[in-house]
Amino acid sequence: MSSDRYRGQVLRKTGEPFPSFACFPILKAAIDEAENNIQAPRSLIFFGALATIAIGVQGLFDVRKPNGQCVPTSLMLLSIADSGERKSTAENNFFGAIRDFQKRKGLEYQSELKEWESNSKIWDVKYKVRLKEIAKLTRDEECSEDAERRLIEHGKARPSKPKQLKILYEDSTSEALFLGIHQNFPSAGLVSSEGGGVLNGRALTDLSKHNAIWSGDSITVDRKTAESYEVVGARLTVSIMSQRSAFDEYIKRAGEKSRGSGLWARFLVCNPRSTQGTRFLKNETVSWGCRNKFSARLAEFLELSSDLLEVSCRKRKIISFSPEAGEMWLDVYNAIESNIKVEGRFHQMGDHASKLADNIARVAALLHCFEGFGGSVSCDTLKFAVDFCLWCSDEFYYLFLPKTEEELDAMALEEWLLLDRERSDCRLSRNRILQYGPNKLRGKKRLDKALERLHMQNRVRFFSGNGTQYVELCKTF
Repeated sequence: MSSDRYRGQVLRKTGEPFPSFACFPILKAAIDEAENNIQAPRSLIFFGALATIAIGVQGLFDVRKPNGQCVPTSLMLLSIADSGERKSTAENNFFGAIRDFQKRKGLEYQSELKEWESNSKIWDVKYKVRLKEIAKLTRDEECSEDAERRLIEHGKARPSKPKQLKILYEDSTSEALFLGIHQNFPSAGLVSSEGGGVLNGRALTDLSKHNAIWSGDSITVDRKTAESYEVVGARLTVSIMSQRSAFDEYIKRAGEKSRGSGLWARFLVCNPRSTQGTRFLKNETVSWGCRNKFSARLAEFLELSSDLLEVSCRKRKIISFSPEAGEMWLDVYNAIESNIKVEGRFHQMGDHASKLADNIARVAALLHCFEGFGGSVSCDTLKFAVDFCLWCSDEFYYLFLPKTEEELDAMALEEWLLLDRERSDCRLSRNRILQYGPNKLRGKKRLDKALERLHMQNRVRFFSGNGTQYVELCKTF
C-alpha cells in the first residue's frame, strides 16, 4: 500500500463514518457481536475494547516509532455519552475479563498474605530471642559477636510482604493510584464508566505526573508524613466514559489548566451519536462466543504480565514498523506538522497534533500485538490506526474548540432530527424542517448551510422525489 495518499489531502476534515477494522478478525468479531447484543454506539464499544487491550498489552510491549524513539503502548481515552447510552454495559462487556483475572489473583494474594503474617510473627519471636541473647551476654560481659552475626543474618531473612496484583483503579485518588503502582503492580488502568467521579475527584489532579507516565518517564512522589518514592518504568492507561454535563462542568472548573498542561492533548476522544430510538428487541438467542475468544486472548497477556509482580522493571519487547509502514508513518507525521499552520486542519490544535502521530504508533502496535500478527507492523494495520486517530481528531475538534455559528446550527439541527428517529418515515422534506425545525433555522439560507455541513460530515443524506427535496439522518455514522 502506497503512503502517497497520506500526503496532505488525507488530513482534511472528512467527517467520515467510524473506520472499518475488518483486518483485525478477533477484535471485529467481538465488536460486531457486542454492537448487535448491546446496541450501543459502535465507537463507544470500540473504545471499551481498545482500553482493555491497552491495559493488557502495555506491560509487555513498547513501540519504536520510525524516527527511532521508543514509547509506551499506553493510551488515554475519553468517551462522552449521556445517560442511557449504555456506557457501563459497553465497558463491562470487555473489562469483565480483567476484573475476573484480578479477582482470581486477589484470592491468591489473600492466601499468601495469611502465610506472610504467620511467618512474620515467627520471625518476630526469633528476633526478640536473639536480642535477649545479646543483652544477656552483654550484661555478663561475655563476647556477643556470634550472637550479633546470627541477628544480622536473621534480619536479612525477614519475610517480604507479598505484592497485590491490582490492575484497575476506579475510584481512586492520585496518591493512592501512584502508590499502588509503586508498591504493587506497575501496569494499571484508571477507568470509569461514569467519569464524573474521576473528573470531579482527585485522580487527575497531578497533571504533570500523568503526562510523564504517559511518555514513559519516571516520576517522583514527595510526601510530608511518609517516605517519598520514585515510580520507574510503570505503565498507565486511562479510560474515562462521562456524561456531557459532567465533562462540561470539569472543563469550566479546570479545563484551561488541564488543556494548558497538555493532558487532554494526549487523549483519543469520541462523542458518538445516540442509538436511542433504534434499539429494538430481536427474537433471537444472544451469543457471546466472540467476546469469550476476545477475553481468552486478553487473558494470555494478563497472565504473562503477572510476572511483573516479581520483576517490575522487566525489559519489554519492542514492536517496530515494516519499512513501507515506516515511510507511511513519516509521511503522516510530516502532513500533521504542515497542517498546524493557519488554515490547516490542526490550526488551534497544535497541542493535540503534537501527540497525534505518537498515538497512531501506539494504536497500531497494540492491535498488531493483540491479533498476534508476526513480524513488524504492516501498512494495513497502520492505515487503520491513522484513520481511527484522525476520526478521533475530528471528535477532539468538536469537543474542545469554540464553535462557529454554522457548527452550532448543525449541532442543533442534528439534535432536532434525532428526536424524529422513532417516526415511521425517517425522511423529512426541507419545507417541513423550515416549518417545524429549530427556530433559528427557519430561514432558508441558514438552514442550507447547516444541512450542507451535516452532509459533508456524512450525517445526513439528500433525496428528491416528486419535485420535493428530502433529508434523511444517516444511521451508520
